[in-house]
Amino acid sequence: MIGIIAAMKSEMDAVVSRMKDIQNIQIGPALFAKGKLSGKEVVVGLSGVGKTAASMTTTILILEFKPEAVINVGVAGGLLEDQQVCDLVISDSMIQADFDTSPLDGPEGIGLEYKADEKLMQLAQQAAKELGVNYHTGAIASQDLFMAREEDFQKLMEHFPQSACSEMEGAAVASAASAFGVPVLVLRSLSDVVHHTGNPMEFSEFAAMAAKRAADLMEQMCSQL
Repeated sequence: MIGIIAAMKSEMDAVVSRMKDIQNIQIGPALFAKGKLSGKEVVVGLSGVGKTAASMTTTILILEFKPEAVINVGVAGGLLEDQQVCDLVISDSMIQADFDTSPLDGPEGIGLEYKADEKLMQLAQQAAKELGVNYHTGAIASQDLFMAREEDFQKLMEHFPQSACSEMEGAAVASAASAFGVPVLVLRSLSDVVHHTGNPMEFSEFAAMAAKRAADLMEQMCSQL
């Protein structure tokens, strides 16, 4: 079984719409949909926005459903000049970018980083190629912050210049999965790009389209697992 975590209902719905034999399960505040995607048993968890909610939902999913891997899908804001809306970012690492104990620990206290599973990463790259999706492989930066100010972007890139996109859940999903020894990958379809003008309009216009793109990839990956 593959565990899938989505933060927003639109992201979850994009995946569940492709599933068969669906069973809805409520555990505490978390909603799960169990079924089959491309013939593979999956369970999709709706976490809600933010790192705390994502970590909690991932922990419940792992303890209740015992997945062989956890994949976090959804949307993010792109950080690179060569990115376009609806491009895909495949994680090679996930960074808790707002973790900061530097007053005690110095520069080593800034950020927590988790590695993506190599096999899942390669599988996602192959699926993207087969679907003709433009993708970038890189670090996914997670903060409890919707970046909308220039200073937010500058601060993030000063500390983590390897970041390919910014969002609010991926590193928390990775933290929980890593604690239980479960392979993890984060996939983000870009709903906006910081170097474009009119980003708020981009997000509202393209979020649903970006969620669909992430679901396309998840469906393709499950057909190969």
